[in-house]
Amino acid sequence: MELEVFPSDFGLPALECDSLQFLACTKFCAAPVRVVSKLSPWQSPTGEYPVFRDGEGAVITDFEKFTDYLRHNAQDVVLDGDLTTSEKNELYAFSCMLKNRLYPAQLFALWMDDNNFNTVSNHWFASNLTFPYNMYYVQRRRKAAIAYLRNMHPGKLTTDAEIEFAVTRQALFCINMLATKLGDKKYFYGDKPSSLDALVFGYLAPLLKLPLPSDRLQQHLKSCPNLVRFVESIISIYLPLTDDELSKQRRARDRWDLRRLKAQEAMKRKRIRDQELKTQEANAAKESGEFHLRDTILFGVAAVTLTVLFAVHTGLITITRVDRASEVDSEMASLPAGMDFQNAFSSEYD
Repeated sequence: MELEVFPSDFGLPALECDSLQFLACTKFCAAPVRVVSKLSPWQSPTGEYPVFRDGEGAVITDFEKFTDYLRHNAQDVVLDGDLTTSEKNELYAFSCMLKNRLYPAQLFALWMDDNNFNTVSNHWFASNLTFPYNMYYVQRRRKAAIAYLRNMHPGKLTTDAEIEFAVTRQALFCINMLATKLGDKKYFYGDKPSSLDALVFGYLAPLLKLPLPSDRLQQHLKSCPNLVRFVESIISIYLPLTDDELSKQRRARDRWDLRRLKAQEAMKRKRIRDQELKTQEANAAKESGEFHLRDTILFGVAAVTLTVLFAVHTGLITITRVDRASEVDSEMASLPAGMDFQNAFSSEYD
């Protein structure tokens, strides 16, 4: 029996989530499987790793089918053999939660987040796969991941920021649930690992180990010491790296850390620029509002003035000058003879 996976790197026995899950299951049940590290996914039936071949023509690339194969082929340790019915039902519920809540966040972190993609995913596959297949493979993987994430909530999540917020929130909830479920236990169902431990290990190990510049999930995972201990114990007990692998990865670690540091510095500069731009836009909007009020008042005064002038010019409004002296003389002339002005005034207002 043979299991084809991507090579080891970053302190992981294999790079991809699915490969880690297959590897963990084979070790948990002590299956006599020969692990082959390969960099030719075009030879896989699905174009991806892992690929399990039993030597008799059977080819398995699905995790559930692989675990069923291990359970029914008389391995030294029966996978999930000690679980009760309720525990098996709970295992299925947790596997669905991982697929729906943690897997999308991992996809986003590795393939949709520009900083992580350019720093880790794109660079690793472009460096390790042969040209020009590496360009095709990376773009195919990224397009598939973005399409998967956009189709999760069609019409509701339209921007990258909305997708990031949604998947990150669900992943944080899932990680907290896993930390609570694990508690102080060595594995999720006691002292013996199950297929749930393999699933969780495959999802958490890349988030914990990869040098990701956008590391919110990674920092939250590191704040859960029981989950960190869980991942490290599976690697050290069941999937230890060889001395050659450790030496090679140790030499490359500084280079990867430098790439992450440069990406984080670029992200910081971009945040500062964006904040300055927002401040400038806010100040411009404030000044524009003040100018708008001033212009409105001036426009109103000018409009009223022009309206009055137009009305006067067209005769809609007439202005008559009254000569009060002439009116008084006329009134005096109209008084009866012998009646003085004082008596006339008194008689008018008495």
